[in-house]
Amino acid sequence: MIDLFNTQMSFLLFEAVFCFLSALVYLVGRDPIRIRKHIVLSLNVSCGFMLIFEFLFYVYKGSTDPIDIVIMCIVNAAVYYLVLLMMFFYAMLVSVRIFGKFNLKPDMPCRKRLIAVTAIVSAGLVLITVSQFTGIYYYFDENHVYQRGPLFWLAALLPTLGAAIAATMIVQYRRRLSIAQRIVIASYLVLPLVGEVIQFLFFGNSLLNICLGLAVLLMFFENMVNKEKEIIKASKTEVRTGLANEHGYIQWLNSMKGNPDLMDYAAVFFDLRKFSDINRNYGVENGNRILAAFGNLLLSKVDEDEILGRQFGNKFIAIIRKKNLDKLVNVLQGVEVTFEDIRTETERKVILSSHIGVYMIDRTDLDGEDILIFAEQALSAAKANGTEEVVMLTQELIDSISDRKKLESEIRYGLQHGEFIPFYQPKVDIRTKKMCGAEALSRWNHDGTIVFPGTYISIMETDGMICELDFCILTTVCRDISEWLKDGIDVPVVSVNFSRRNLGDKDLAKHIDDVVSSSGIPKNLIEIEITESSDEFSIEDLNSFVDSLHALGYKVSIDDFGSASSSLTLLREVAFDTLKIDKGFIDHDKEKDQRILSYITRLAGDINMNIVAEGVEQKHQVEKLNDLGVNVIQGFYFDKPLSKEIMTNKLKSPNYPLEK
Repeated sequence: MIDLFNTQMSFLLFEAVFCFLSALVYLVGRDPIRIRKHIVLSLNVSCGFMLIFEFLFYVYKGSTDPIDIVIMCIVNAAVYYLVLLMMFFYAMLVSVRIFGKFNLKPDMPCRKRLIAVTAIVSAGLVLITVSQFTGIYYYFDENHVYQRGPLFWLAALLPTLGAAIAATMIVQYRRRLSIAQRIVIASYLVLPLVGEVIQFLFFGNSLLNICLGLAVLLMFFENMVNKEKEIIKASKTEVRTGLANEHGYIQWLNSMKGNPDLMDYAAVFFDLRKFSDINRNYGVENGNRILAAFGNLLLSKVDEDEILGRQFGNKFIAIIRKKNLDKLVNVLQGVEVTFEDIRTETERKVILSSHIGVYMIDRTDLDGEDILIFAEQALSAAKANGTEEVVMLTQELIDSISDRKKLESEIRYGLQHGEFIPFYQPKVDIRTKKMCGAEALSRWNHDGTIVFPGTYISIMETDGMICELDFCILTTVCRDISEWLKDGIDVPVVSVNFSRRNLGDKDLAKHIDDVVSSSGIPKNLIEIEITESSDEFSIEDLNSFVDSLHALGYKVSIDDFGSASSSLTLLREVAFDTLKIDKGFIDHDKEKDQRILSYITRLAGDINMNIVAEGVEQKHQVEKLNDLGVNVIQGFYFDKPLSKEIMTNKLKSPNYPLEK
């Protein structure tokens, strides 16, 4: 015959040990949702202790030894406390499962219900404490036998009520949970409830707590399975917006390769218009919040069999069914996004619109990367055409993509085989009429023909090859300077351009210094020149880079000053040494341009910055700049960019006559 008491004791001990082991396994593992890890650990550890204390209560039950009696009182009270705490952890877990977070802030969904659960737990803990002195829940009679008190029913009702409130959240937001998740989470309500009814009717067993332990273990196993799925999902998810990352949406497309259903979809490549203005007006952190809010809004507009992703910066990708294309395009052409301003903690709204490129997928044999290239080419056409916000891929664009891919391959070959070389454009001090510096400009020696940057820079910026080009030019410049110095030639400071795309390398300044130092040339002969046209990286990133260069002994200049509206912000936040005036101010003779130019030169002088005017081609421009106090000139008026051989001769005779 089965010994029910010993069986009950075995279950209590087995489940307790299993809860502790489960907690240990979860502790050493990785969970993409940090707060969930803490909750699951708390729930398992609490359940383990509750079951151990229940086990100890029965071990010491009936003993008259004073120490045993104290232990029995302590562990019994602990069981009551832990059952309530477990219910609270359960409500937290439900919240995190549904909403991804738990707090009691005003923006928290189901906040009132979570407050109610917290209040129930608090009240229950107080009543358990009071019961230790009054016996309202339970007491020990003169024979030290456990007896139920007059309000024992309340000890069962409060945890049940709290769990029921959590259950309403599961019912309301059931669509956010899989069927398996719903069943497992509901088991925490159903199993203990059945055990509670049996225990209430048949005094003297621990079926309630055994059922609680079983439910906790079921949730643990489901969490382990779900956690692994979420880790895989996290590897395909862009952190800032929660949308698919490049790996995620390309894998999705590749999984559809060869499937006729693929031709039911359109690939939409889009980027937010004038998002740099958002970052300037609200700050980069608020800009990130706006991107996240925009992503969440778009997610509500796509179906489950469609995918939405973020490439980088303000560029996004959507793979949607063609029947839903017009609906998405209407949203992208103008949508109101609400976000909480981190600076003022107030709710704000912005209107966002996009440039849009669309490829109506008409083949099933394409790799995911090729589909995106088609859509991106359409987007490039949309941005190039100032009057159109939406561009559909045409055969003409497809032909240009083929040409572009061929050119990309040739560019990569050129980088690998040293075809990119610096040409040097002199900077002239009009006071001394002598070369006082030079800028190294890249040129591509392609099959014996010198190719200008307009042909390849945009491609290299898009594909990330620009970073490799910048270091290639820096390395060659250092080598040229080293040779000139060995020949006894007096070398002025040479500026080398670095795209802000390089700022993704947190050790960029060190890597630049490694190249210069290994060449053996003095650091003061190299100036790093940065363009302000890109805002993919924040001003904070740029400021950190410039400070690192200064610490290593380099000067830094800002190129094309005035070509974008962020100029004054950059001057305020970043300690540049030299300001290069955008060619547009030099070319135009309009009074407004000349006034702005005058203010820029005065501003540079007031904040102790050197100033260089680039793109100077005519004598009257030189005279105007001279009147404004701009003494260093770069442009065709004095010289075009020179090959190394011609530059060598020019360094030997660096004088320039002012008259031409």
